[in-house]
Amino acid sequence: MAVAFVLLAALSIHRLFLADVPGAPDVLIVRGETMGTTYEIRVAGEGLDERLRVLIERTAEARLADVDLWMSNWNPDSEVSRFNAFRETTGFPVSQETASVVAFAVELSKWTGGAFDLSVGPLVRLWGFGHRARIGEPPSEEEILEARRHLGARLLRVGRGAPTSGGFLRKNDPELEIDLSAIAKGFGVDHVARGLFEADRSDFLVEIGGEVYAAGERPGGGPWRLAIEKPMDDGRAIETVVELSDQGMATSGDYRIFYRTEGQRISHTIDPRTGRPVVDGPASATVIAPTATEADGWATALMVLGDPGGLTLAETWEIPALLLVRDKDGRIVQRRNALFPEPIAKAAP
Repeated sequence: MAVAFVLLAALSIHRLFLADVPGAPDVLIVRGETMGTTYEIRVAGEGLDERLRVLIERTAEARLADVDLWMSNWNPDSEVSRFNAFRETTGFPVSQETASVVAFAVELSKWTGGAFDLSVGPLVRLWGFGHRARIGEPPSEEEILEARRHLGARLLRVGRGAPTSGGFLRKNDPELEIDLSAIAKGFGVDHVARGLFEADRSDFLVEIGGEVYAAGERPGGGPWRLAIEKPMDDGRAIETVVELSDQGMATSGDYRIFYRTEGQRISHTIDPRTGRPVVDGPASATVIAPTATEADGWATALMVLGDPGGLTLAETWEIPALLLVRDKDGRIVQRRNALFPEPIAKAAP
């Protein structure tokens, strides 16, 4: 298989749009790296001094380290990695945070008819993506069927527990593995945002690899203004701009991580219901939700469900959603449900 990976980091066009403007009101900016990508925190309001910068840096580092120890598939000591290596069907103790995220992922799988599946990791690897990806020929039909026998939320039980006692996960199938990479960045955003609220900040933006939570107002007043990227294999451009306040937003797409074989584009978005990469699906899906965790999970699901089914389902669950699809000539066309906000002018600062 002639593999030509496009392994560009899932950097957010938000940062391009929110670049510093000479003469703009004060804003404190903290940047770093996490989860194989980058993060950025912008804080508005009063008291933007060096002491606050140090506090935010320490808060972000500590809370992102939490997420790594709870949910990373790359860290062998994380709760998720150790659970995957556990080949028993008895309860496996985990933090309440991990249990809560897994519980939401299980519910989302039910709501979407299996389009979102936290156990799809082995199939993703077979198709050449993610941690321990197999590079070579595409999987055979027998390999796909064997992997699918060990997939599905029905094979997992979750006990949410309590902050002091933690929760548990239990496999009905010893071969079951979970992968929270489609939701962990969103949870990381929310976890850092909670730390900022605890530090008595009410106006801020947290972004990790394109997943965002916007709290309160931007510098100068009004909702935060965020750009949605135009799906392009090369280069970067803005498709549209929306306003966000006290909400999370996430975008999933097929244009950053893919390869081509025999003239066919193979996306990293795998449909758990078929065991194969999504074909002729959306170029990207953007979702707004009360939390970045919810937005992240729904955006992944809509990449599988597509238009119109995905947009209709999201609206049923009161989730604003925008799909960018390619028409027969390869041009990008917007499809949005009735809940997604109207865009503002691209040129607005």
